[in-house]
Amino acid sequence: MINEPDTRDLLTEARQVLLDSLVPDLAGEQKYQALMIANAMGMAIREIEQREQGEPEATDRSLSQFLAAHQLPDDPSQVEQTLARALRDRRLDGDDPELRSVLKGMTEARLRINNPGFLK
Repeated sequence: MINEPDTRDLLTEARQVLLDSLVPDLAGEQKYQALMIANAMGMAIREIEQREQGEPEATDRSLSQFLAAHQLPDDPSQVEQTLARALRDRRLDGDDPELRSVLKGMTEARLRINNPGFLK
């Protein structure tokens, strides 16, 4: 394949070099900044992995099905905004188990990227 190694592999290797070879020699603000960069790279890696596993599509599909079942507009580029607007306008019941399931799925998907340790 022409694109070997892939983006995930390159990011993983660059992150590891940053953490193993550069960060230990840094101090203060520079160390903090390098760790922030490594964290952002880790998030990008996890997002790529989720995309490869089809997780965003599954979460989007679940939200789209929920919106359709409640006769709310299902513009693919606006699904989260539509849900937020419906919640603000109190067109949805906050005690609805299906709504809670959709929100939980969305939150867990984000946490798997941004803070996977929180789910443990």
